[in-house]
Amino acid sequence: MRRIAPFLLGLAIFFAPAGQAADPPWPRETLKAGDRLLAAAAPAQGPGEVLTIVIEGDGLSHDHRGRPTRDPTPRKPVGLEIARAWPSRPVAWLGRPCQYVLTADSRCQARDWTVARFSAEAVAATNAAIDTLKARAGARRVVLAGWSGGGTMAVLAAQARTDVAGIVTFASPLDLAAWTGRHRISPLTGSLDPAKASFAAPIAQVHLFGSLDGNVPPAVMRGAAERLSGGRGIVVVRPERHDCCWPRRAAEAQKLLESLRR
Repeated sequence: MRRIAPFLLGLAIFFAPAGQAADPPWPRETLKAGDRLLAAAAPAQGPGEVLTIVIEGDGLSHDHRGRPTRDPTPRKPVGLEIARAWPSRPVAWLGRPCQYVLTADSRCQARDWTVARFSAEAVAATNAAIDTLKARAGARRVVLAGWSGGGTMAVLAAQARTDVAGIVTFASPLDLAAWTGRHRISPLTGSLDPAKASFAAPIAQVHLFGSLDGNVPPAVMRGAAERLSGGRGIVVVRPERHDCCWPRRAAEAQKLLESLRR
């Protein structure tokens, strides 16, 4: 078993999504990310120049009555499944604030997974964890990918970085004002909006949406995706629902990104 680095806290546990038994389980670890804790996972792998990090979605932010949940840990970590399906190495998965670490992070409160899920503090913690994963992989650059709210976080995290080789989003709300307005829900008042993001330099971007997705409709998000990517992006729509079946699109997403980086 590979050695757990000093910055990792707690005991690693193992988990493997259903249907991927042939792929060895990834050890889940707890990273110290600034003054917060974030869950992360990666397979046994060698170093590489570019590390792909797939960020998890929002998880269980509200119950069926619209009330904040007590624990945002997702029942089905689609982001993890995408990371496991990613064809290139090195690759890692990164959770969101309070997912899997609720009892360990005493600072967790419901706003971390509701109105402030994309706060400046959450973005800073995410970037701190990205720095740790990047150093451990011996990488010089990162590709930031994410499903649903994980893609939103990938865009926001990329703003503060100069080492991002590409951004990939799957079914992500890239315009929070338009998204909350579409669903007639309260604005995410404590959050940054990726629709207003700007980058220090152009970044190759691939944004995938599902034609069967009623949560993040392509018609509502396409404009924001095109503005974000500018002349270095690809926006595609595939016949997928919001939470299925994006892992099978991982190889396609990587190929599209590589076509932009040539």
